[in-house]
Order: sequence, then C-alpha cells, then structure tokens
Amino acid sequence: MDNDELVGYVNRYHKTVYRLAYSYVKNCADADDICQDAFVKLMDYSGKFASEEDCKRWLIRVVINLSKNLLKSCRFTRTTELNEDIPLETAADGELLALVKQLPIKYGECIHLYYYEGYSVKEIAEILKISQTAVTSRLSRGRNRLKTLLTEGNDYE
Repeated sequence: MDNDELVGYVNRYHKTVYRLAYSYVKNCADADDICQDAFVKLMDYSGKFASEEDCKRWLIRVVINLSKNLLKSCRFTRTTELNEDIPLETAADGELLALVKQLPIKYGECIHLYYYEGYSVKEIAEILKISQTAVTSRLSRGRNRLKTLLTEGNDYE
C-alpha cells in the first residue's frame, strides 16, 4: 500500500475507528493507541480490498479485536478510569453516546455499528461473526436498556 492510499484511508476512517475504540475502552489515550495500531496493521496489510467498504469493515474488525485484547490485558484491568468525554458535534448526540457507553459491550457495539456507522443487520453479523438473529436481539435489548436509562428519573411516559 502506498502512502497516498494510506493517508486517504486515515482521513476517511479515523473518526469511525476512534469512536469505535473509545466505545470499548472509554479512555481517549487507549482509543488513540488502538487507532494507531489499526492503521499500522493496515499499512502492513499485503492484500487488496475489493472496495472502500471492504477496507472499512476490515478496519472495524481490527479495532474490535484490538479493543477486546486490551480489555483482557492485565494492564487494563488494574487501571482506574478518568472521566473523559469524546468530542462530538452536538450535545444531544454526546448525551446519547454517553448512555450507549453504559450498555454492556455486546449491545453497545451493535447499536454503534447500526446507528452511528449505518451498517445493516446482515453487515453487522458479518463484521462481528455472529448470526443475524443475535444482532437483532442485541439491538432490541440494547434499545430497551437505552429506553430505561433515558426514562430513569424522568417522567417522560
């Protein structure tokens, strides 16, 4: 892969990769490290992608794997979380993303990929290597948990 091609991928997908990593590790510094590692892996990748979408899917899979590996590492389990917020375009989006971060990872990743990245249920199933039924169940359960979090302490209903 040449430098111009790599720079193009970084420019197009950095925000997506960063947000996904942050949704797992909930820490800006670790999310930055995961982004860097993902793009280094892309730079070292010797194959060719059939389309831009294939590259994006490949990067998402790499970020998920790197994030899960970090969460399993001894270093990560012995640290305490700082309250850092991911920069977002609007306050409402930030509030909702903060609630999505409170969900268990299996629900949060499906909701993130579906609503923030625009993937279909079938595409999410391929990316996460789970069945489409599992994706729809996770989306439904995640939405229900979000609804509970949104209405908690509020008289919206």
